[in-house]
Amino acid sequence: MPELPEVETIRNGLRRFILNKEIKTFIINDQKLGLSLAGLKKIRGDSLAEVGRLGKMLIFSFKCSDLKLLVHLKMTGQLIFCLDDRVKQNGKLVNSTRVLLAGGHSNKRLTNISGADLKYIRFQIIFSDGYRLVLNDARRFAYVKLVNPVIFSVIKKRFGLEPLSKDFSFKKFLSLIKNRSNKNIKAFLLDQSLIAGIGNIYADEILFATKINPQKKVGDLSLKQQKAMYDNIKIILRLAVKKRGTTFNTYVDAEGQSGGFVKLLKIYGRDGDKCYNCGKIIKKTKIAGRGTCYCPKCQS
Repeated sequence: MPELPEVETIRNGLRRFILNKEIKTFIINDQKLGLSLAGLKKIRGDSLAEVGRLGKMLIFSFKCSDLKLLVHLKMTGQLIFCLDDRVKQNGKLVNSTRVLLAGGHSNKRLTNISGADLKYIRFQIIFSDGYRLVLNDARRFAYVKLVNPVIFSVIKKRFGLEPLSKDFSFKKFLSLIKNRSNKNIKAFLLDQSLIAGIGNIYADEILFATKINPQKKVGDLSLKQQKAMYDNIKIILRLAVKKRGTTFNTYVDAEGQSGGFVKLLKIYGRDGDKCYNCGKIIKKTKIAGRGTCYCPKCQS
C-alpha cells in the first residue's frame, strides 16, 4: 500500500485541483464502505478547504463544516479526478471520461485511462462544475469515513509522531525508544502508534542506510545508531517525497507517472541481488509479519 511519501505526493496533487470546489452531491457505489447519504448531506453545498494527511491516510476538510472525510487507499485504491464529457458516436450521446489527475495503484498510465477502465468505482464526489473525484478500488480494501471532531480526535491519538513535522525532534524520538528495549527494531519503525507513515519499503531502506540488522532489538542500539536512524528517517522520507514516491508494483503519482524513488532503492525488493556497498548477496526473511530484505555483511 502507499506509504507516507506516496500519500503525500497524492495529497499535493489533489490540492492543486480540488481546493475550493463546491460539492454538489455524492454517489455511493459500494455499500460495503458503510457510508450514509444522510450523513454526507451535511456537507453538500460545502467547499473543500484543505487536503491533509495523517500517516498513510488522507484528510479532507471543509470550509463550513467541522466534519472530516478520511480516505485510506490500502492495497489497490485509486483517487481519480476527472470530467465526464458528453460526446457523439454514430449519432448517439455517450459518456467519455477525461482524467485530469489520478493517484494510487494502476497497472498502466492513468493519464490514458478511459471510462471503461473505471470498473471498480466505490464512491464519488460530484462537484458543482461537473468535475468529480472517484475512488476506484479493485480489491475493495480502501475505506472512506465521515467523522465529527470528537471521533477524529480519538483517531488522531492512535497515530504517533509525523516524521516530517517539526514535532519530530530527536528528544521525542528518544522518548519513543525509552521503555521499548525488547521491541524488534523493524516492528518499532512499522508501529503507526509510534511513528506515522513508515511502511515496509522505507523501514528496510532506513535500516540499511543506518547499517542496522532488522532482527535487532531496540535496546541493542547505541546512542550513535539511534541518532543515525533518526536522521535517516527524515533524509529518506524527504528524498522519497521529492522523487514522488516509489513504484515497486502498481503505484502511480497524481500525474499518472511512476514514482522516481524506485531507482534509488538500495535494499527493498532486491533479495538475491548483490549489495551495492559490499557485493554480498542480499537476503530476505520475515520480521513483524513482513518480508524483510537486508545485507548480512553491511547490517551484521
